[in-house]
Parts: sequence; structure tokens; C-alpha cells
Amino acid sequence: MMKQGYMLILTSALLLQGCAGAMLVGTGTGVGSVTDRRTFGTQISDQTIDMRALHRLGATKPLWDDSRFAVITTNGKSLLIGQTPTDVYRQQAEDIVRGVPGVSEVFNEVRIGQPVELAGRSQDTWLTSKVKSTLLAEKNLDGTKIKVVTENGEVFLIGLVTRKEADISVQLTRNISGVKRVITVFEFVQAAP
Repeated sequence: MMKQGYMLILTSALLLQGCAGAMLVGTGTGVGSVTDRRTFGTQISDQTIDMRALHRLGATKPLWDDSRFAVITTNGKSLLIGQTPTDVYRQQAEDIVRGVPGVSEVFNEVRIGQPVELAGRSQDTWLTSKVKSTLLAEKNLDGTKIKVVTENGEVFLIGLVTRKEADISVQLTRNISGVKRVITVFEFVQAAP
């Protein structure tokens, strides 16, 4: 009886491993949805676009095998980042993302080159943490309104922000050691009275 219980737990754990991405996405929504300026429905729609886009990219061989992509969507506007070896692949990836239902615009920031190695991705993760903590520590800015993604030293700032929030976040990010370039994908909202 004990062995069956252990087998059930082990089998369940192995089956759930495939759902880890979905669980993490769901967790991120719960935490971020409180401070996000998008409606909860729009957040879910944007995450669905991201998952569908990555699924379609992953199903396209050899494009997926030779490249590295990430898709981040805000209000139906998708930022496509990563690396791919040819301009043909770059355009193909953009066309795939553009074809996902709900996508109104694609910002193609994929760079031509080999995918970033693990050491570079680790450096990007560290840089994202430095930028995010800097934005969160700034008293004149609600850093929870800005999503930060780093790809090969380029920092992407994404979100629905006021012009003042945009200016402050860009200035702070530019002054962080290791940031090669700051790229904004902001949608502007009116400041609260």
C-alpha cells in the first residue's frame, strides 16, 4: 500500500512538470495583477497571446532549433526579442507572432546572431534584478507598473505608464552598470489628478 502511494505521488509530480510553465504564468498574474494598469481580462489575454506565440514558434522547425525567442505582450502589442541566425528567420518569427489572434502590433527586436549562451542569460537575469530593484526603490516612481526584460545586455522597459514614469525609469536604467541599451515599449496613460 505504501509503495502505491509513493508511486502515485511520483507519477503526479512527473505529470505536473509539463504544467510548470502554466503554473508560473498563473502565479505571475496573481501577484502582478494588483498593480498592473491593465484589466485582469486583458492580462489573461496578453498571457494567452504569449503562450500561443511561443507554441507556434516552437512548432516551426528549424527556426526554433536555430534561434532563441521571447514574447512579451501588453494590450495586444507584442514585443518579440531574442536571436536568430538570418534575417529570413527574423521576419518569419515576426509573421508567426503577428498571426496570433489578439495581436494588434509586433515590435520585432530580434537580433541577428547566435542564441545567447547560459552565462549571458545569467548576466541578463542579474541585470534585470538590478534594474527592477532600482525602479522599485525610487520614491518618485511606482516601479511595480514597469516590466523589465533584459536580452544580451539590452534592457526593455514595458508597461502602461505616465510620461513622467517613463522619463524617470529610462534615466535610472541608463545609469546602471552593464546596461548596453534601453528600449522602451510603453503605452502612455494620463497621470492621476
